Amino acid sequence: MQSTAVMSTGDAPEWVRSEPDMYPNFKYMSATGSASKAEQAKARALSNLAKIFEVQIREVSTTSQDTQTHKKDGVETVESNARIASTVNLKTDKMVQGARIAEQWQSSADLTYHALAVLDRTQAGNNIRGEMRRLDEETQHALDQHNKRSDALLKISDLHKANLLQSDRQTLQKTLKIIDVKGKGASSRWNLADLNEQLQRALRSLPLQTTVKRDDIGGLKNMLQGAVSKAGFNVGSTGYALSASLESQVPIDQGDWHWLRATLKIELIAQDGATVIGYKSWPLKVSASNPSQLDARMSKEADKKLKQELLNSMLEFSI
Repeated sequence: MQSTAVMSTGDAPEWVRSEPDMYPNFKYMSATGSASKAEQAKARALSNLAKIFEVQIREVSTTSQDTQTHKKDGVETVESNARIASTVNLKTDKMVQGARIAEQWQSSADLTYHALAVLDRTQAGNNIRGEMRRLDEETQHALDQHNKRSDALLKISDLHKANLLQSDRQTLQKTLKIIDVKGKGASSRWNLADLNEQLQRALRSLPLQTTVKRDDIGGLKNMLQGAVSKAGFNVGSTGYALSASLESQVPIDQGDWHWLRATLKIELIAQDGATVIGYKSWPLKVSASNPSQLDARMSKEADKKLKQELLNSMLEFSI
C-alpha cells in the first residue's frame, strides 16, 4: 500500500463527510477511516476500501437462493439459504493492490485522525483481471488432468475443481462489470452450465453400490438410496462401495421431555473393496414430549442430513 498524503490540521475537508472532489466516484474507489492514532486511521481506511470488494462480491453472489418450505402443526414456514460464492474468501489484498492513502486530517476538537484511501478504478479492474487469469489457468490444468485420468472418481474431482474455479471467476466477472469504468469485464472461455453438465454426467457414470452396516432406527437403506439418487449418482454398478450406519444411544428421560442422540456415518470404499477413501460422521439429536416419537424424528433428521451432505462429502472424498 502506498501513502503520499500530507497531514492537514485545518478545517475538515469535504471527503470526511462526502465524496472527495479530487477523487470522483466514476474514476476512483475510495473509503475513509478514523481512529485515535494516525496509523490506525490509515489501516482502517484501507480495510474499508477492501470491504467494498467483499460487499460487491456478496451482492452478485446471492442472486440465487435455495428455498425450502416446511409445514408443521398446520403452520407453513419458509427457509431461504443464500448461496454465497467462495470468492468472498479470496484475499482482497490482491484486488486493492495499488491503493494509497491520499489525504489525512486531524480534528482539533477531539484530536481524532481521519484518512482517505483511494484506488483507481482502472487499476482495480486490472487487479481483478489478474485474479481471473489465475483462475482460468487452474481451470485449464484441472481439465487437462481430467482428460488424462482413467479413474472415475479422480475425473469427478477434476471437474468439480473446474466448476468451483469458474464459479469464482463468474462472480469476479460480475464484480468487474460493476467496478470497471467500461463495464464490460472479460468473458470466460468456458460455459459454467456446460461444465456443470459434464460433472453431472460424471456423477451418473460413477460405478457405485450402497450398503448399510448398522441401523438402530430402521429405514436407513431407503434413506441412503434416496440421498444417493438426489446427489445424481446411479446405484447398482459394482465398483466403489458407499456404506452408512446409524447408531443410537439410550434415550434420556427428563420427565415431560425425552431426548435421543445418534451418530450417522458414511464411508466410501475403493474398487479394491478394502481401501477407505473417505469417512464422515455427524452427531444427531432429537427431542419429543412422547418417547414413541423419538425414532420417527431421528429417522427424519438422518434423512435430512444425508440429503444435505452426501454430494459435498463425496466430492470431498474425490479430492
